[in-house]
Amino acid sequence: MTDVARLGGGYSASEHDAAPTVKAVLAAATPGDPSSRLVIVAGPPGVGKSLLAAGLCRLNGFVHIDKDWTAGAFILESAEQENVSPDQAYGRPRYWQRLRPVEYAGAVTTACANLVGRRSVVLSGGWGPELSVDDLWSGLTQRLAPARLTVIHLDAPPINIWRDRMAQRGSRSDEPWFTEFARSVTDYTVWPGAHRLSSEGFPHRILQSAMEVLQ
Repeated sequence: MTDVARLGGGYSASEHDAAPTVKAVLAAATPGDPSSRLVIVAGPPGVGKSLLAAGLCRLNGFVHIDKDWTAGAFILESAEQENVSPDQAYGRPRYWQRLRPVEYAGAVTTACANLVGRRSVVLSGGWGPELSVDDLWSGLTQRLAPARLTVIHLDAPPINIWRDRMAQRGSRSDEPWFTEFARSVTDYTVWPGAHRLSSEGFPHRILQSAMEVLQ
């Protein structure tokens, strides 16, 4: 399994470009069965996306696809082959133009292939600047139909809590770096159709809030 603590290097200092990923994701999306549903759990690193997805799997038997698990090792290996350190893997123009589109489109392809019968699939991933692109989410809704799409965004907790969580998982959390990183990964508008949940509370409370959305 990919060590998620190593992912995200260079993101805050890079020039973000959502367009190639939006195009690739929409091209990858395919219709699901009428009673199936795709639940996208989005948000910045360290807010509990994977934990929430695991809770949904335990309680409801959802299929969980974690974007970092499916593509994180590929991103890190690509950087290594180009003699780029992990802390710059997400900071290259090539990442935004060539690798990120594959990263997200591959996860969406896998999710769509599982939208059969009455199955619900939860896809966890950050999405970042793509969350601001209304055409992505309206287009994805249309391409998945008659399957349903629900987007849940976990908002970042207060920065002191967030920094502690990142440190506990082995990710970089020193200052002033972390404050700049936190600003970068939250500096986008979230699609108005997403359900925004606080990530500050206990995991079971967050799971309960998500269940209320899905009901």
